[in-house]
Amino acid sequence: MLNPGINDSYSRRRFLKQSTFGVLALSASRFFPVFDSGVNLPPQIVGQLRFFSPKEYLIVEAMADRMIGKLNDGAPSASQVDVPLRADKFLSGADPEIQEQFHQLLTVFNAPAFTFLFDFRLSSFINMKPEDQDTYLEDWMTSIIGFRRTGFQALKRVSLSMFYTESRSWKEIGFEGFDAPR
Repeated sequence: MLNPGINDSYSRRRFLKQSTFGVLALSASRFFPVFDSGVNLPPQIVGQLRFFSPKEYLIVEAMADRMIGKLNDGAPSASQVDVPLRADKFLSGADPEIQEQFHQLLTVFNAPAFTFLFDFRLSSFINMKPEDQDTYLEDWMTSIIGFRRTGFQALKRVSLSMFYTESRSWKEIGFEGFDAPR
C-alpha cells in the first residue's frame, strides 16, 4: 500500500514499466547501427572528434541549434560556440558506461524506426524540418514515457552546459566574467 500523501498516480508498477521500456529501447538501439555514409563534415572537424561519430556530431549540432535557438542580435549561436565539438571533448573523458548510454541515446533519438515508434514520423531527427524538430523535442520533453523525458534532460543539459560555459555566451545572460582577486 502506498503511503498517504504520496502521489498515487505514480505507482511502483508504473515506474517498473517505464524503466523496462527505457532499458528495452536502449538495448534495441544496438541493432540500429549509425551509418556515417553521406555525412560530409569538414576534415578539420572530423580530425578533432574523439567521442562522436560524424553522424552523431550532426545530431548534436541540430539538437543544440533547436534547443538554444535564436538569441539576441550579436549573441553567438550554438554552432558559432561549437557546442557539439565541446560536448565531444567533454564526453570523451566520461565514464565508459555513460559514453555507451549517450551513444545509444543519440541512436534512439535520431533513428527513423524510433521516430516512427514514438511519434509516427517517417524521418530521422536531422532530416526533419526545423519546425518538426521543435515539436519532436517537445514530444520528448513532455512524453509519458520516463525514458524519453530523462533522455531529453540529458540532451538539454549537455547542450546548454556546453553553450553557457563558453565565455562568448556570457553576455547573453548578463554575466560579465569573474573578478580576479588582486
